[in-house]
Amino acid sequence: MTIALLNSDRLIVVVGPSGAGKDSVLNVWRQRLPPAATPAMVRRVITRAPDPLGENHEPIDHASFARLCAGNAFAFCWHAHGLHYGVRHTSLAPLAEGRWVVMNGSRGHLSALRRRAPHAHVVEITAPVDVRAERLASRRREAGVAVAARLERKVPVSQAALVVDNTGCLDAAVEQLDRWWRGRR
Repeated sequence: MTIALLNSDRLIVVVGPSGAGKDSVLNVWRQRLPPAATPAMVRRVITRAPDPLGENHEPIDHASFARLCAGNAFAFCWHAHGLHYGVRHTSLAPLAEGRWVVMNGSRGHLSALRRRAPHAHVVEITAPVDVRAERLASRRREAGVAVAARLERKVPVSQAALVVDNTGCLDAAVEQLDRWWRGRR
């Protein structure tokens, strides 16, 4: 039996294909918000080494991740691109306080997430494949084969409440997200 998250209507799950610029949009958006209005940001647990230019995640090895999963440490966990991702229950604690929470999620995990957080708002950030290919190559985190696999990944349609095109000016994408956010508050 799945127990629904309290106040899941205050959870924003940001998804999109690799290279769409999810972290860039979220970082600039959060920097522009007044501190009192800034939602809590989930810090994911990922089986990936730290990257000073990438997401501020909690790096972990596969064995430790498996132990945390077995111990029910995660509210959500999924596998994509050869990595395991987890969201600790403690990261979602602000929901119980009535605060907004933003989580970088996975399109492939949305059906499971929606069972646990039925009222969550999904925001999809996207960009054309050629733009994403260039971005993925420039971050130099993975070899060409892994980049190609990310670009070719097929996932279910997100049925997002908002789709943000992050093709050109980052400010335009951030403004689109901000307008939508202000309508929720």
